[in-house]
Amino acid sequence: MSKKSNKYAGDFGTVYNPSGVAAYLGLGRPINFEDSITKAAMVCTVAISVAMTLWNVMNGMSSADAVVAGVGCALGFLLSYMIAQELDPDRQMGGIIGGGLTVVAYFFLGEGNFLVMLWLLFILRMLNRSSGDRHRIADNVIMIGIAAWLGREGCWAYPLLTGAAYILESQITAGYFRSLYLAGIALACLIFANYGVGDNALHIYYIYLMGVTFVLFLPELRMTSYVQAKGDKNGKRLLPKRLQSAQGFFLMAGFSLALMHGNAQALSMIPAFMAAIGCGVFMVVDLASKVNK
Repeated sequence: MSKKSNKYAGDFGTVYNPSGVAAYLGLGRPINFEDSITKAAMVCTVAISVAMTLWNVMNGMSSADAVVAGVGCALGFLLSYMIAQELDPDRQMGGIIGGGLTVVAYFFLGEGNFLVMLWLLFILRMLNRSSGDRHRIADNVIMIGIAAWLGREGCWAYPLLTGAAYILESQITAGYFRSLYLAGIALACLIFANYGVGDNALHIYYIYLMGVTFVLFLPELRMTSYVQAKGDKNGKRLLPKRLQSAQGFFLMAGFSLALMHGNAQALSMIPAFMAAIGCGVFMVVDLASKVNK
């Protein structure tokens, strides 16, 4: 009798040996311009930047300010798209929807601090390992550096959440044991954090948005068990437990930042909230279309 086959036997890829810049930056992911959805996202990013710049100029804004605002809006779209790829690697269209919702939200609410989205993007990649590699020196400098900076600006929850993310990473499947040391460094940044700055008042429309995000994104946690996406560098199937941990951390971090630091941090989380909503909406539509076939 032949040995029972493993249905994921083809998901183990090849041995990955980082070299060059990859030895210092493990969470960077290449942009695949051959992929039609990725190409569409890049085209939309450029188009939004140009359109928003022209719109602002026609509404009386100076050229320099118009360019900054246009690039900021396009960056919000792009970061929302990229975060959506970490929350649901199997359904890229969710990022396009989330990015579009981010642009709409910017018209009414304005732009937040993009360092927050960069921090969140790297934290999610560390937890789900979508890059196919673990976090390395440059990644840790980015995550801990941003957390320390934001903590110094009065958002003390960032060093705390960064430490929690490192501890979580060390304990889940295939965790890196040195993450515990890095957690200690991140938590040590709390010593230099500013606890006397900021207002934690939260407007009701952010509370509604968080509620919608939770309801629409919650089914994603169940679908994680069926993930088929593979790491960019090693070709291995993403571990469902790691992806689910990243999703759970996203919900916990996003909501706690808004509740502890108020409107300013809720505004900065808009691209991430919209990414989660886009993922949830597209997942429902995608599953419904498959059921009806």
